[in-house]
Amino acid sequence: MESSTIRSQIEALTAELNSIREKIKEAKEERARIIEELKTLRAQRARLLNDLPALREKYKSIASKRRELIESFKNLANEKKARLAELKELSELLRAKNSQIREMEKEARTPTSILREEINRLEWQLQTKVLTLEEENRIINRIKRLSELLAKAEALRKEKNSTLEMKALLSSLRIQVEDLTKKLRSLREEINKLTQERDLLRSRIDEVVKKNLELKNMINEKQEQVNKLSTMIEELVRKQGEVREKLSQLHKELEKSRITQIIDAKKQEVMEKLKKGGKLTFEELKILYGEPEDFEQE
Repeated sequence: MESSTIRSQIEALTAELNSIREKIKEAKEERARIIEELKTLRAQRARLLNDLPALREKYKSIASKRRELIESFKNLANEKKARLAELKELSELLRAKNSQIREMEKEARTPTSILREEINRLEWQLQTKVLTLEEENRIINRIKRLSELLAKAEALRKEKNSTLEMKALLSSLRIQVEDLTKKLRSLREEINKLTQERDLLRSRIDEVVKKNLELKNMINEKQEQVNKLSTMIEELVRKQGEVREKLSQLHKELEKSRITQIIDAKKQEVMEKLKKGGKLTFEELKILYGEPEDFEQE
């Protein structure tokens, strides 16, 4: 192969080798950049995953407390319902009592003290005075009517006392209902507050899970890029070795061609000397009869 052809091949392979080196450099730089991105992404994901258990535990605690409060709310609501039912029943009973008392008041308007005083006075007359039969019967009938009125008046007094007890119980029930209403209102506010906290935590957890998935996908994509670049670098390094081997071989061939040209020129000189009858030296004989390989180390 001619020297010019070998040099052309060497130039082409040298250019190719430089191109391969540049590609390897660029690929390694790109791989290093992506590896740094991977470190950042993995650190972000680690922080997210580190926060997630605490968020889930807090969510669990709030949800549990909220369920307890809801159960308490239901119990109080049932208790209030029962108190309201008692209140309604007692109110109806009190209205009936008041209606009954109004009817009784129509027949028992005179105070019991006056009725007793009049009965005592009439009984005293029966015991101390001399009365005719007609007067005695009249007084007895009068005492009987007054006794009947006294009995009704006593019954009326008992009914009024009974209504006072009922009113006291009614007032107590109203206070209980009001107290239960306040407790229910307070519980409802607390439940609403916990519901908001729970929903915010749920939203945060969902956000963290979503972000974690996004980071995981990004990490997988970046890792795939790193793997592809590593494969590319390995292929380029392999190709670089092949080109270097070819260049080495071509340089050897070029050197052999150079030596051959030098030997051929010297052979011409030795042949001219031999034609002129000159005596040849050992070195000249070596040049004349030797092979190019014998001069490669010289």
